[in-house]
Amino acid sequence: MQVLSGKDLLPYLSQIRNDTPGFLLECSRRYGDLVGFKVGRTQVYFINHPDLIRRVLQDNHHNYSKDTIQYNTLATITGRGLLTSDGEEWLRHRRMEQPAFARSRLARLDQVIAPALDAMLERWERHPADEVLDIDREMMAVTLEIVGQALFSIDLRRDAPRLTQAVLTALDHVIYRAQNPFAPPDWVPLPRNLSFRKALSQLDQAVYEILENRRRSSEQRDDLLGMLIEARDEESGGAVLTDRQIRDEIITLLIAGHETVASALTWSWYLLAQHNEIWEQMRDEVSRLSADRPPCYTDLERLPFTAAVFSEALRLYPPAWLITRKALGEDELGGQKIPAGSLIVISPYVIHRHPQFWEDAEVFLPQRFLNGRERAIPRYAYIPFGGGPRLCIGNNFAMIEGSLILAGVTQRYRLELAAERPVRVDPLVTLRPHHGLPMRLREV
Repeated sequence: MQVLSGKDLLPYLSQIRNDTPGFLLECSRRYGDLVGFKVGRTQVYFINHPDLIRRVLQDNHHNYSKDTIQYNTLATITGRGLLTSDGEEWLRHRRMEQPAFARSRLARLDQVIAPALDAMLERWERHPADEVLDIDREMMAVTLEIVGQALFSIDLRRDAPRLTQAVLTALDHVIYRAQNPFAPPDWVPLPRNLSFRKALSQLDQAVYEILENRRRSSEQRDDLLGMLIEARDEESGGAVLTDRQIRDEIITLLIAGHETVASALTWSWYLLAQHNEIWEQMRDEVSRLSADRPPCYTDLERLPFTAAVFSEALRLYPPAWLITRKALGEDELGGQKIPAGSLIVISPYVIHRHPQFWEDAEVFLPQRFLNGRERAIPRYAYIPFGGGPRLCIGNNFAMIEGSLILAGVTQRYRLELAAERPVRVDPLVTLRPHHGLPMRLREV
């Protein structure tokens, strides 16, 4: 195993800061599937093989916590919700929320997706024919509306642009703090900190308003918010969650439930715009559906290529491109002793390009996920939703939503890139196109 010291990393500081996925990809190609970094007093191990990833995320997952800079910094926004909590607290919340993602509920998702999709397409119709749209923002808005209605029965259509901006401002600050650990603390009244605090206040205000309105209402809603509010301790009969804990779960699911899907959809449109033959194949599949209504849940079995497009976009541009864990106790990975306290780094972006498991890894080939070929892919060589017990609770939700939105837009429009220059990838909390993704609409 190659171990790189701080001195070895000096020439890479700019790349580490501005293109971390590219740096990790280069490390894997140069040094192999297990690379060590000595950063101050912290020993860091970057692992890039399905067997090693399985060990950390599944087989010995109890030994690896989320007590890392990545998740602790994210917790300044989400609190200790499902994404950042650990141990018994995480398990209790997971069990509480799992019924909201049951197959029977997912089968009704199109009742939420179709109106949100129709509203977006109607808004697009009012745009001048040659006007440029930022598809990144469009996908953010529509997925926020969907997750708000599906999980919390709230209409975020009016507030989606404002909340989307608040989410982006808050998440960008998380990355800034992670990249600049010695920056002044958040309470110092610097412009960046003030913007972050304003964004966080907007999110808090929206969430507590949602909670207050639900409690005032006598209407019973069979949704995740109702489950969180009504959850009772079996012994005492008292509420399981405090208002702060409910707030943390709402913000976690609003952010994780829309920004990740929006990112994958944005990159799907980017890839499709560069591969006309693949778009034509998807369009041909979609054209066989009924043209007088949006695609629905029962259409999914007739949209295998569309789902494959979304899966391949998730491979090339996995929204959650970085996974970190802290070793609670000593372990062994690939014959290497891993001391307690070590930081483990996993990158779906990099493992999705491993030449041993992906032929023509940099090429956009949705066919990889058709006709059972995906069953030949080692389980931990494809991890857009993580893996093990911490597998994303909304993975099936995301696949349904992504496929139906791709199909619904394709019924009406072809999206073309508005700029000829290459799109730069910003490795933020998710992978996002630098300065958005300007595109033009072409009716089909």
